[in-house]
Amino acid sequence: MTRHDLERMLSGIRVSRDYGFRLREFGAGECTIDVPYREEFDRPGGVVSGPVFMAAADAATWLAVATRVGDPGWVTVDLKTAFLRAARREDFACRARVLKVGRQSIYGVAECVRADGTLFTHHTVTYARLPSGAAAERGVSP
Repeated sequence: MTRHDLERMLSGIRVSRDYGFRLREFGAGECTIDVPYREEFDRPGGVVSGPVFMAAADAATWLAVATRVGDPGWVTVDLKTAFLRAARREDFACRARVLKVGRQSIYGVAECVRADGTLFTHHTVTYARLPSGAAAERGVSP
C-alpha cells in the first residue's frame, strides 16, 4: 500500500471526512492518523466526545490492516475502548498496530495520544474477513 492508496481509503469513508482524519505515517502493520479538534464534537465542558476516539481507532486500525494484507475485504467485529484521560479542546493522534494476522481474523491495538504522548484512550480491535460474496457486493476484492 502506498500513501496515496491509504489516503484514498481514508477519504473514502464519510466519518473520516466528517472528523477530519489525516494520515500522518504508516509502515508494515502500523498507521498513525491525526485528529483535529472540532468544537461540534465536544461534550459539555469542552471534553472531546468518545465516538471521536473510537472512530479514530477503527480508522487507524483499518489502515494498519491494509498495510499488512492489502485487501480491504476485512471488517471490524469487535472494538473495546478504555477511556483513560479526557481530551479538552485539543487535537490528538491515533496510532494503531496489527499484532496478529490469521486466516479469518486480525487482532490489533490502537492508542489515542496528546502531542506530548499523554495517553487518552487504549483500544483493542478485531477484524474478520468478509465472505467472498459479501466482499464482491461491497465492491472490494475478496
